[in-house]
Amino acid sequence: MNPIPPNLINLIEYLNKDLNDLPNWEITLIGNAKSSVQYRIRDHFEASAMTRQKFVSMPKEIWQEEGTGLFPLVEKPRKILGYLPKQELTRLNDLVLLPLKTEREDLRAKLHDMLDKMRASDSDRDELTEIFERESCFFQDLEDHVKEIEKWTPIYDAKIPIIAELEQREEFLEEIEEFESKATGDKDRYKKATSLALEEENKFRAYAAKKMKELDTRAEKLCLEFEKETGREFQIDGIRYLDMITEQKFGRASNPALSLAKLKISAISSYEKKRYEEELAKHDSK
Repeated sequence: MNPIPPNLINLIEYLNKDLNDLPNWEITLIGNAKSSVQYRIRDHFEASAMTRQKFVSMPKEIWQEEGTGLFPLVEKPRKILGYLPKQELTRLNDLVLLPLKTEREDLRAKLHDMLDKMRASDSDRDELTEIFERESCFFQDLEDHVKEIEKWTPIYDAKIPIIAELEQREEFLEEIEEFESKATGDKDRYKKATSLALEEENKFRAYAAKKMKELDTRAEKLCLEFEKETGREFQIDGIRYLDMITEQKFGRASNPALSLAKLKISAISSYEKKRYEEELAKHDSK
């Protein structure tokens, strides 16, 4: 008698469970695997007189499923499968294994996609190293993959809309930087520009300063709410966004009516540097 390959054993173990306790995706996967194995055995019986001869002396109810006549796969233990040729058992094992591998890759792709869209940190990805590198591929392994998706989905759902809002903030920051680059990069603009043009420039600075304050307040609120709800820092590519906001504020002129651009390090006062350090420390204590 030949040994039963591991994925075939795994299928039989799950067929002997109460399938009603399993999720629909797994019931479908098990049902499809069972059908594939049964029809393959039926075709083998029809083609191999030698195999038929091994089973003909056994009572039919042992090797024929009532109602279908197919090979049953729920007996404990399923020893009579060992009467099938070794090569045929390998083929049956592959019929079970290959769909599981496909499902595993789909689940891993979904996890990778979630991490990418969340701008996950290296530490986030490290939490999934074991599941991504696991080589075994049984029904329990797929269940573990699904558990990870269920664990990360609420975090994903909470983080994605916040990222969308923060992207708008970052775009406005870029707009400010571009504006100041053009404005302060032209030292002769006061000579060339009309008083009306300079007035429009100052109006934009006033508008931008007010809007940036609102965007900063909103961003800080969203990040703190996320951290309170999830128990995780709100990070973008491994950097806490609250710290990013503090860094982005640091070094800007105290009077936004004059400039929204960052000052050179040498022009930043010791007081402002100390405030920056205190603000970072405040984030760490929250």
